[in-house]
Amino acid sequence: MRSGVVRGSGGSETPVTHIGRVDDPHPELMVSVLDTFMFTAGNRPLALPSGSRKLLAFLALRDRPAARHLVASTLWPETPPQDAASSLRSALWRLKPTASAAVVVEDLDLGPHPDVRVDIRESRALAHRLLDPSSEILPSDETAAAVASLSVDVLPGWYDDWVVAENEEWHQLRLHALEAMAAHLTLRGRWAEAVIAALAAIRAEPLRESAHGALIKVFLAEGNQMEALQAFSRYRSMLSTELGIEPTEQLAGLVSGLGRRRADR
Repeated sequence: MRSGVVRGSGGSETPVTHIGRVDDPHPELMVSVLDTFMFTAGNRPLALPSGSRKLLAFLALRDRPAARHLVASTLWPETPPQDAASSLRSALWRLKPTASAAVVVEDLDLGPHPDVRVDIRESRALAHRLLDPSSEILPSDETAAAVASLSVDVLPGWYDDWVVAENEEWHQLRLHALEAMAAHLTLRGRWAEAVIAALAAIRAEPLRESAHGALIKVFLAEGNQMEALQAFSRYRSMLSTELGIEPTEQLAGLVSGLGRRRADR
């Protein structure tokens, strides 16, 4: 066994272990596409060739079977169909032995194996629970780890069209989920965690008004009027500098009463 690094599409390096064999004959397999690509078997990262990484990432994001020709043309769009098909066959062959268990190979289709864990699958489920009023919120949905899972984008530094499209969809979903988490935690009186969730949404999209609104609502709910006013003032100044516009009346209304009381003193 020896160690090394995998260099991602964006140039970042990820520590990996090159494994000739896996002691556990049936290790848990996981594909990670949030932040940095990683394929692990039994908690051990495995180094994979570029084409194989792209294939696993695509299937993990799609989360359902796809026709071979669609996979090939999506992953290698600038090559002739026969060359793209050849690249796909090579990517599949290079998954052997351990990583090939992550892919279901049928006659004309490829898909992710249902037993393989996929981080974005779990994070999407978390986001939808937070956004669905009828869903039961799990204890694990209210933790720092849950906030962290909603605080990163899909494969930053990968500029393939299919990655960009998936990332745009996930980016919007996770922003709404972080704001919903902040509101949920506010109702529970868990101010510190609510602030962290709102700040995570702001970091992801600094000019997003609803994210700043979520933060201001937390401050108001816990009785920190000064912090609410300061948060509004910072956002108003940033919006003016960056875009030359004012916050909406809806956001200003959250603190308008506070401003009048301060001015009357």
